[in-house]
Amino acid sequence: MESRYGIQLQSSTVIFNPNNKNMISSARADELARERVTRYEDEMHGTLLDGVLLVGSDAHYWPGIVSPAHEAFCRLAKKLSPKIVVLNGDIMDGARISRHPRVLWQKLPTVKDEVHAMQDRCAEIERAAPRATLIRTVGNHDARFENYLCGHAPEFEEMTGTSLLHYLPRWRAGWALHLNADTHGWTVIRHRHVSGGIHSAYASTVRAGVHYVHGHLHKLQCVSFGDYRGRRYGVDCGTLADPKGPQFAYTEGGPLNWSSGFYVLTFKGGMLLPPEPCLIQRGKAWFRGEEI
Repeated sequence: MESRYGIQLQSSTVIFNPNNKNMISSARADELARERVTRYEDEMHGTLLDGVLLVGSDAHYWPGIVSPAHEAFCRLAKKLSPKIVVLNGDIMDGARISRHPRVLWQKLPTVKDEVHAMQDRCAEIERAAPRATLIRTVGNHDARFENYLCGHAPEFEEMTGTSLLHYLPRWRAGWALHLNADTHGWTVIRHRHVSGGIHSAYASTVRAGVHYVHGHLHKLQCVSFGDYRGRRYGVDCGTLADPKGPQFAYTEGGPLNWSSGFYVLTFKGGMLLPPEPCLIQRGKAWFRGEEI
């Protein structure tokens, strides 16, 4: 009910922080929740010394469609018990509030139906990883929601329901997540790449100077780069959607260098180990050489 209607019920429980092992009172948790539903953070900071982070991107959740990648994401969340789950932008599509016209009278879902689908899918992830810290970065498609209202109904600014924050109160949200900053394991997760093109993952980690995980391009690839400071990784998260889904009718049936899947990031002693992909191939999910 909280997820569907964008409300938060009072709770007498405490919240466990997996990084510093501290217990947060329910009153403080309520205070933090109120802060999170009123603003996006420019830089979200956190620490993950030992454990798993599950990161998926570009879900473009669509009413009536549950993709194999999303199902696999939930299954691996149950199996791996990640300490952090990140949805790296574009969790909704915003088809009717796009600046682009419809394609050949394509039937598009309403914003309401898209938001409900997004809430349902996110609730499934929450149930699959009940102890994980939930984080999402802002994608360009997500921004369509607020941008449309800014342009067409500015008088409603700061009213309840005028931000996606209000519909996903359990998810911390901002432009970029910085994990283990100023250490050898410094990892940035952000929807946009730093440098584009076919070598975006490589170029982004080179230019960022840290491990860099991005979405937006749907390619699902990981490259490594080494210099005097050591080896670091650039990751393109691919897409949690089906590349042939109705969200992407604008591709006009052309060949796509896109791949459905997501990545598992494992940290040991604050160091990022080689990122591991979960790949969707012919409708089946594969991770570490096994179907899941």
